Amino acid sequence: MESIPETMWAAQISQFDQPYTITRVPVPRIRPNELLVKIEAAGYCHSDAQVLHGEMQSALPMIPSHEPVGVVVATGDATGDRWTVGDRVGILNFKNACDRRAGCRAARRRWHRLDPRFCERRETAGFQHDGAFAEYVAADAATTVALPDSVSFEQGAPLLCAGIPTRTFRSTATRMANTGTIYATQATVWGALIKARPFLQLGDTVGILGIGGLGQLGVQFAKALGYRTVAIDNHDESLQLTSQAPASLRPDLLVNSSHDLARDQILAHTDNEGLAAVINCFDSLTINAWSLELLRVGGVAVLLGLPAQRWQFDSFPIVFRELVIRGNYVASCEEVEEMMQTVHRHGIRSQLTVVSRAEILGVPERYRSKAFRGRLVVKMQGE
Repeated sequence: MESIPETMWAAQISQFDQPYTITRVPVPRIRPNELLVKIEAAGYCHSDAQVLHGEMQSALPMIPSHEPVGVVVATGDATGDRWTVGDRVGILNFKNACDRRAGCRAARRRWHRLDPRFCERRETAGFQHDGAFAEYVAADAATTVALPDSVSFEQGAPLLCAGIPTRTFRSTATRMANTGTIYATQATVWGALIKARPFLQLGDTVGILGIGGLGQLGVQFAKALGYRTVAIDNHDESLQLTSQAPASLRPDLLVNSSHDLARDQILAHTDNEGLAAVINCFDSLTINAWSLELLRVGGVAVLLGLPAQRWQFDSFPIVFRELVIRGNYVASCEEVEEMMQTVHRHGIRSQLTVVSRAEILGVPERYRSKAFRGRLVVKMQGE
């Protein structure tokens, strides 16, 4: 068994809008329901930028990052026999449901189990509690998933992204406008497809709006689930991200939404029926309203972003074409387990920029770069 030290390397947010502080802190003490996981890789996404800027009002100091994968090095007394030392795992950021408040009671009635996503007292690693930019993290055994051997730690980390959908505050909107990027608040694109699945049949055409780190995975997931797929973005450079995927997981059609004939192009591709579903990774009011024009009768739009303003949709197509608009928070533990198996079977991969932990102070700036595309991952072990 690996010897566990008393202290560990960690990057902390000590002040908002300031570089991380590199320090040593005590290794977490696990509770009976928890696992101690040695972090091998951890991702950085827009939610981490929001945390750094103070938009989630996190208590400081705090260790950031909510996309961890690693190896179990210790198990709590109440974790059962599912997890053992040496297991490769991914860790969801919501954990330790209270089993007392309204959200937990409602989850037990609906799903006959606890679901920490909706617990008012849940812990959220990397947002309100210590996250994964460290050597070790305490994980709730109930919201830990197996990482298949076929999936590297670096590829696994972005798959755990379950960023909390939040309003895009004015300062954030200004920063993202300055980069020339349309931004979608992070949420789980896999969960969005699962929300759309009851309305779909194999071979239906699904549109993914916003082909960044989130959307490129959405295209691959949709193809793996048996749907024809249209990738939609207002930047040709973003659309080209999909060319990095295996041939069987590339979109059937690329559409630049800034072109005047974008809608006509999509309708022609679907024999004028329209898309069966759109997964909206944009938080633009205009783009989301336009997306309803792309849907067939009975089509479904799943929203991932939360703009600073309230959504505005035309009621006419919603009523007379019987459209469905669904929200999506983050994927459940069970949904993520299904996702991992899909990734394993189909060889789904993200376009990554991987850096060592010695480069961690430059991660926020690298993420803000206009040239940055795909997902950003930090290797946590070694210098």
